[in-house]
Order: sequence, then structure tokens, then C-alpha cells
Amino acid sequence: MAVKRRPPARRARRINPKFYVFLGIVAAAVIAVVFFITNTNTALVEQGEIMFERALPVVVVRDEQVVSAQNYGKPNYLVQEGERVEADADVAEVYKGGYNDKVITELLEIQAKIEEYQENLISTDEQLLSYNSQIAQKAADMRQIVNGEMEGDVVTAEGELKSLMAQKQQYLRDTVTADATLNDFYSKETELQGRVNEWKEAVKAPEAGVVSFYFDGAETLLNADNISTITSADVDEILNGGADEGRNTSTDDAAEKPLFRLVNNYQWFLVTQSDTEIPEFAQGNVFSIAFDDYLDKPYSGTVVGTVKEEDGYIYALEITDDIGQLLNARRTDAKAFAKFEGMKVPEKAIQEQDGVTGVTVVAGNDKTFVPVNVRIIKDGSAIIEPAEANSILTVNQHVEV
Repeated sequence: MAVKRRPPARRARRINPKFYVFLGIVAAAVIAVVFFITNTNTALVEQGEIMFERALPVVVVRDEQVVSAQNYGKPNYLVQEGERVEADADVAEVYKGGYNDKVITELLEIQAKIEEYQENLISTDEQLLSYNSQIAQKAADMRQIVNGEMEGDVVTAEGELKSLMAQKQQYLRDTVTADATLNDFYSKETELQGRVNEWKEAVKAPEAGVVSFYFDGAETLLNADNISTITSADVDEILNGGADEGRNTSTDDAAEKPLFRLVNNYQWFLVTQSDTEIPEFAQGNVFSIAFDDYLDKPYSGTVVGTVKEEDGYIYALEITDDIGQLLNARRTDAKAFAKFEGMKVPEKAIQEQDGVTGVTVVAGNDKTFVPVNVRIIKDGSAIIEPAEANSILTVNQHVEV
């Protein structure tokens, strides 16, 4: 009887442990992809503020005009340096071409004789002694200012001295009773004064403003009328102490000479140059301004112009406060301060898409790119504002970072 053989039993196959490692890697990769697709790092849009401060070397540009007169000798200023005058006010007296120095000298001599004679008649008068003391002191102050031994303005001191002398002369004429000798002096003075008056011409202010008798030669180029055409080269020349003598403020040296500046003291500008962009100096932004050399008065300046040049940027800030001590300043150092308030986000939330700056708003699984204007970036944070009306961007939303 034949015996039926059983087929040999199959041996169980053992799976290589490396297969499980491979599956684990694949599973981890799938989980990671799903995580990054469904989970985005976000930050909350907050209401916040960032303080801005920047030191700036600046050029002062004024709304001013140079008033000239026909070729003249030493002028007689009728107002003081820094004095505000109204339109058509007499600012100075000049002598027209052809005047005779000898006649003017004779007039001054007879006036000196008149004063000496008057003083001798009332030499012990207390008011006269007071005038003489004040005049002597003012003359001494003026000498010290000229010699650099005392701070002050020479033109202002000269005006004050002239004012005291005029007051004294008027007091003597009102107080001293004229005798025959004095009347003869008066007659001679009147005759000479009449001849001098034929040459004398008053120069008036064409409009209201503050008067200054100082020039730096850049009044025409660096003027409010030219604020939009000032270049980096112009600014650098002034900031680096470049000479301005080549810039003539008169149209014809032989015919006219500058006599005084008339300044609109309630509108002037600061112009600064930067090799890199200053985003905070966007049009219309307002800054507190402090000047290193004029710390007694703070100012407020508004950005009114930005020009991008090949190698840098030019910025202009308008100031509408009284110019005060900066009446004759051309270059100085300033600090600009501002507090930027608004929507605050991390700097890394700001993105670029097709050349447009914005942030990506995240709501659930939806993402929306929203264009924004960046007002300031500092220390890893930024203050932004929607670039478009009816933007969906609001405080307490989440943006991608």
C-alpha cells in the first residue's frame, strides 16, 4: 500500500527591520507636510508705538529776498538786526552816486560843534550825564564784541548806540535855549543837511519780514523758491564748509550791491542728504526738531519733499515757527524725534509680492495678502498701515510670520 506524503510545511518569512525604519521615515515626512500645510506661524496685529530719533546735519533754507541798492558808500541802517518790519518801512539810507564826501564831513563837524556847545551850557544836567554814561558803556560793549571779548551782535550794538545818541541830541535841542552862536550853528547845519538830503535815498522793505544785514552768498541758490531743485552737491558743499563767494547775490556789481535780507520768519526749511533711504521721512510725517546749537527753542517740522538721486536721497522739512536765532544760520546739527503709532507687527511679517509690500492675513485656513505702507521698522518690530481703502487688515487679526 502506497504511503501518501505530505508536502513540506512552508517556513514563515521574517521581515527585515530596515523596512519598518523606512515606513517610519515616510510616515514622518507625510505628517510634517500635512503639519506645515495646515499650520502656519502667525503673530497678532497689535495697537502699538515705536519711538524714532535721528541726528541730522542740515542746511537751513529760508524764504527770503535780497534787497539791493545802486552803488553806495557806507549805509545808515534805520532798523536793528533781526527786527521785524512792515511793508514799505524805511530800512536803510544810502547815498546816491555823485555825493560829496566833503559836504557830509562838514555836516558831521557842525553837528559835533552844536552838541559840544549845548553840553557846555548844561554840563551838570543829570539826564545829560545819564545819557553820556549809557553811550560810553554801549561804546565799550561794542569794542569788546568786535574784539571777541564779549558775546553779542555788532550790528545790533551799533543800532543801540545810534539810538542813544539820537535820544541825547533830541534832549539837548529840547532842553537848551539857543543863543546867537547856537542859532548860527543851526543855520549852517540846515544848509548842509539840505544838500546831503539831495543825495540821500531811503531803501524800503518790499513786504513784511525780518531784516538781516548778514550774507553768505548762497541766498539765491538756497532759497525757498528753489527748494525742489536743491541737489546733494549743493547740500554737501555747505555741510563741508565749501566757499560760497562765487555765488553773487546782485545782478550787476557795478550798478547794485546787496543791502539787506528780508526774511519770512514763519516759513523756512531744513534740507538733509542721506546715502540710504530714510523710510520714516515719508511725505507729511511730522517731527519734533532740536538744534544742537540752539537748545532754548524746540521746533516742529513736516516732511514736504523727497528726491531720489542716483547716489542717495534729499529730504526737505518745512518749519512754520518763528526762526529766531537761526536767522543767519546756514548749516547746523539737528535731531529729529517722532512717535509712530498704529498697527504693530513683527518685522518678519512684512513680505514682498510682485514688488508690492504687504502682510499675509491668516483666518482659519484662508490666507490673504494685504498691501501696507511701512511707517517705521525698529528692533524687530514695525508700525504699518493699510495701503488701500477698505482694507481687511485690522488690529487683533493674525498675520503670517
